[in-house]
This record gives sequence, C-alpha cells and structure tokens, in this order.
Amino acid sequence: MNTQNQKNKYQLLVLTDLTQKSDTALRNAINMAKAIDGSIEIYHVGSPLDVVKYENQVSSMREIAKKRIATEKKLRDLAHLISKEENIAVSYGFTLGNVKNEIQHHIKKTNPDIVVIGKRKKKLVDFLEDGVTKFLLNKHSGPILIVGEGNEIQADREISLGFYSNAIDDHTLQITKDLNKHSKNPIKFFSIRKKSAAAVTKSTIDQIKTVFNDHNTVEYEFEENSYSLEGLENYVSKNNVELLCMGRFSTEKGWMDRLFNRKSKMDGIIEKISVPLLVTGGK
Repeated sequence: MNTQNQKNKYQLLVLTDLTQKSDTALRNAINMAKAIDGSIEIYHVGSPLDVVKYENQVSSMREIAKKRIATEKKLRDLAHLISKEENIAVSYGFTLGNVKNEIQHHIKKTNPDIVVIGKRKKKLVDFLEDGVTKFLLNKHSGPILIVGEGNEIQADREISLGFYSNAIDDHTLQITKDLNKHSKNPIKFFSIRKKSAAAVTKSTIDQIKTVFNDHNTVEYEFEENSYSLEGLENYVSKNNVELLCMGRFSTEKGWMDRLFNRKSKMDGIIEKISVPLLVTGGK
C-alpha cells in the first residue's frame, strides 16, 4: 500500500510491532533514507491470537476485521505524516498471521536493500532466544540494521563509521559509502590481536579503503579475552562511532550453550553494543 511512487536508490523495510522500540527503528530508518536516497516501507504483522477473544466464530471474525481496519488506519496515517514532514517516499503493509513466516514471505517478495528492526532493552534472559532478530539473522541474507533506544543515525551531519568484520559484501559497502559521502570523519577499524572470525583482516581493510577512495582511516586493536566485548564497546564509545558495521557470525548454539543459556558471539555483540549496528549481507 504505497503513498509514493518515487524511484529511490535504496528500499528500507522497517519491521514494527507498533511499540516504542519500533519508533526508534523507524526514526533511524528515516534518517538513513534521507542520507542515502532511500524509500521506506513500514511493515507490521499482527497475530490473530492477540485479537480473538471470543469462542463464537462470528464475533471473532468481527473482532479481527475491526483490528485490521484500526491497524491499517494507524499505519496509513503514520506513513502519510512521515512522507509529508520528511519529504521521502513511504509505503506501509499489514497482515495477520504467523509473525516470522509472514516477515520471511514479505522480504522474499519485496527484496529490500536493508531490513530495519528495533532492539529490546537488556534482560536477564537472552532476548534473542526466540525473537525476530535472531530469526532474521538466520534466515535473511541481506543487510540488517539493528537499533536500540538512545542512539540515532543523523541525516543532517557527518556520520562516524566503524567496521568490525572480516567479511563485508559489496552491496553493504556501497550503502556505507553513500552514507559517508559527505563526511570527513576518519573511518575506524576495530580488530582483535589474535586471529579469529571477528578480526578485521588486512585484505578487508584494503578492500574498504579502495571502495572509500583511500578515505582517512584509523585502526584500533585490542586483546582477545573474556572481556573482548567490553573492549570493543569502550573503543566504539570513546571514538564516537555512530554506526558500527559488522559481518555475520554464527548465531547457532549447541545443546550445552542452550542448557546454560550462554550467548553466541553475535548475540553478545548485539546486546552489548549500544550504537546502531549494520549487519552486512551474506552468510
């Protein structure tokens, strides 16, 4: 359901559950879209189980219809308001069904350049255990922007980019190049001293330097140990990185990890790092 037909360079799909964390994701998507010539689709999946409160089938169908009308109006009004105030192309979509299945189907149908999703606040249990974020990381191979409350990408000022990855696909590199095109801030590379899947290799750094036309770059290295994530978080914070780009690490865990509720490397990074994360495409 489109409110604009304008052709843009990138399409951003914002997954929303119509809560505050989704508002944060939407604000970041708006700012990124303005910076890289993007359009936005706001997409919501409602669960019929959250709507149906009656045993009578007729009453249940009536309740579902009322919920659909109310939700579509909310999304339509939101899309119209953003399009008018921000002067960007905005569309919206809504369906009832299994959340993960419907999201996977919609992504396959629309093939967005970036999927944007909000991050929940830290909890005592693994917030990614059964959530949509982990599902996307396992099932979707394209770039995913994950954002939490309190940190936003800004469209009206130079952005500070950081990289923590040994595998970055060309499409994601082009996105970051467009995002960085007006910035004079140096690009930061974060790596760990011991070789591992998380370290930024020299070949990757050379690749990024070529894409960014030898843009000013700074490299930071820290020891690999049980406090590596704290080290990465400190480096990112102290160097005012506003968007951290990282490759994909396995999000699968063995039975012992699940038994003791131990996080995978990807889970730990997403939970620990507070700035927006652009998880690169490819697996």
